[in-house]
Amino acid sequence: MKKHWISVLLAAAWFFWGISPAFAVSRQTIEMMQQLDTLQQEVQTLQTTLATQTAILKTLIQQTQADVKTIKQQVTGIRRTTAQSLANYGSSMQTLTGQVQALGSSVDEANARLAKLSDQLIKTQNIIQTLNQVPAAPATNSGLTPASGSEASPTNAGMSPPGGAGNAATDTAAPPAAALPGPNALFSSALSSYNGGQYGLAIQGFEEYLQYYGNSARAADAQYYIGDSYYNEGNYPKAVVEFNKCLDRYQSGRLLPTAQLKKAYALLNLGETQAAIRELRSLIQRYPHSSQADLARQRLKALYTPPTRRR
Repeated sequence: MKKHWISVLLAAAWFFWGISPAFAVSRQTIEMMQQLDTLQQEVQTLQTTLATQTAILKTLIQQTQADVKTIKQQVTGIRRTTAQSLANYGSSMQTLTGQVQALGSSVDEANARLAKLSDQLIKTQNIIQTLNQVPAAPATNSGLTPASGSEASPTNAGMSPPGGAGNAATDTAAPPAAALPGPNALFSSALSSYNGGQYGLAIQGFEEYLQYYGNSARAADAQYYIGDSYYNEGNYPKAVVEFNKCLDRYQSGRLLPTAQLKKAYALLNLGETQAAIRELRSLIQRYPHSSQADLARQRLKALYTPPTRRR
């Protein structure tokens, strides 16, 4: 609208300037009016651009506000999840702590029971040893027994009980028969000593077992444990002797392959390498599919493998 009026004014000025010089408009005035029109157009353009940019900025602000709201919601959810996880973790830790404490109590109780069982085992072994000791026969009255080669005095003859010399043994009281523990109890007692590292007691217990139950099915096992007890003590010569007894006296037994393998190890510890190699080969030949034979093959391979030279 303003542009239209400006054009009208310019046309009128031109008209009057052309009609009468008195109404002539200077060129400067026209140029100023043109510049004013251009400036107005630029202002309108700027206003339009500003309105567009403002609308875009508002849209961006709205989107940013929506994103911030979403982030706040996510942060709130993460906080809740973290708080719940921490609460669950604290509960789990309390439960685990209680379980550990209960386990500690159980371990203490088990240790106390083991201590009691050890005491009972020692007492039982002492009782067994006491029962196995034969008490000495009481001394006879020398006044009632005639000396060898001398005749009995009338006093002594008069005090002899009826029945003659056949009843002379009644002057000495017979020792009471000791209660012999059963094979299972005796073997279990010796095995407990072996498992507890008390190899001296184990050897004594297994020897007593062989003394009374040498023909039982577990005799070979008892002989093996005697040899292995000496082996664990580092007494390799005695271990070889006892392992030989196990291998020579018994034809069957679950521990015979182990006895032969341990014998070979003892020979190696004694420096008798060739004898140990013969024993390992014999073990592989006698028990080719056993785990002890696999160990024997590995040891033979190690013995025949030359050591690597260091450069």
